[in-house]
Amino acid sequence: MKETANTADAAAPARHTPKGPIAGVLLAYGAWGVFWGAWGALLPGVKVATGASERELGLSLLGVAAGALPAMLLFGPWVDRLRNRALPLTLAAFAAAVVPLGLVTSPWALGIALVFVGATSGALDIALNARVAALEAAMGRKLFNMAHAAFPLAVVLASTGAGLGRQLELPLPLLIGLLALVVFLAVPANLEKLPVPDGGEGAPRNGTRGAPLLLTLGLLGAAVHLVENAVEQWSALYLETVLGAQPVLGGTGPAVYMGSLFVGRLIAQRLATKLDGRTQLSLAGISAAVGLVLVLTATHPLLALAGFAVAGLGMAGGIPTVFSMTTEATEPSARGAAIARVTLLAYFGYLASPPLCGAIAQAWGLRATWGMLAASGLVLALAAFALPRLQPRVAAS
Repeated sequence: MKETANTADAAAPARHTPKGPIAGVLLAYGAWGVFWGAWGALLPGVKVATGASERELGLSLLGVAAGALPAMLLFGPWVDRLRNRALPLTLAAFAAAVVPLGLVTSPWALGIALVFVGATSGALDIALNARVAALEAAMGRKLFNMAHAAFPLAVVLASTGAGLGRQLELPLPLLIGLLALVVFLAVPANLEKLPVPDGGEGAPRNGTRGAPLLLTLGLLGAAVHLVENAVEQWSALYLETVLGAQPVLGGTGPAVYMGSLFVGRLIAQRLATKLDGRTQLSLAGISAAVGLVLVLTATHPLLALAGFAVAGLGMAGGIPTVFSMTTEATEPSARGAAIARVTLLAYFGYLASPPLCGAIAQAWGLRATWGMLAASGLVLALAAFALPRLQPRVAAS
């Protein structure tokens, strides 16, 4: 009894961890989003600086995936070993990898630089989610939706800011250097240590069912990424070429979707302790289907924008829910490896989205692409009920 009491006393402070680590992880997600939001807006300048053709630029951009995939595969177990050091180290490495992007002068150099950016970004992705999982356990709160909300907000703000920087004709190395600095400034905010397990409990919480469950979660995450990336990549083109929107209105497509992701994740944060994970994923799929049916049947750009907003509001909780369920399904000492496997599987949806959507658009038009994605939302809604009802490891926020 005395040993039990001591254990409880030792664990009690973990439920009252200061809010500093939450602010730190929000800053880290925001810094990550600042880079990727600004990077898309800076690509025209990068193309000029490297003298790349469209084909050469496309090949160079494959360096991100070439670096990210092996990093995600290999870094998971290291997160479990590095524990509190994982996030600050990966933030610093990512900041360092960003700097050469402002100095490259050829397509092949850009491709090599992006391999390192992709590798450090993939490792950072895993470290961020592992940190949030540890925070959930330490503070007894649901945090994934709130943490993931910082990313789309930062993307919207950074893309606008980068566009303004190019309009003012600021040098590309300066703009890239500022992005690296923003990322590095998030390091000190994530140096505070959290309680960590002693280890030795590496088996999944669900026993032999652990691996199939992680596979299912990864595939559901891939379905979410398939839809998300498609809206980001194809919404502006659809608004302008199919619905006749002016460029200023067409360009709001990705922004509306990202903005709805931000709002939707704040709403999902409030509902996280009221709805189980499989219900949240099912609602995400239904929302995507409804929103994208509105998009494909729209006869005016504003109706399509409304559809993108509906899809974004519902899909917002998809990826955070996948990671939250991964946290609930695994023991703390194996959490990093589990998150790495789910992240890797989910990332394939992101990679498959551009060629799949492009092929369907080429064969049957962009409206057919939205039809396929709406059907994917319905599949997600139905497949979510194959998941078990997991008992949350954390108390209500």
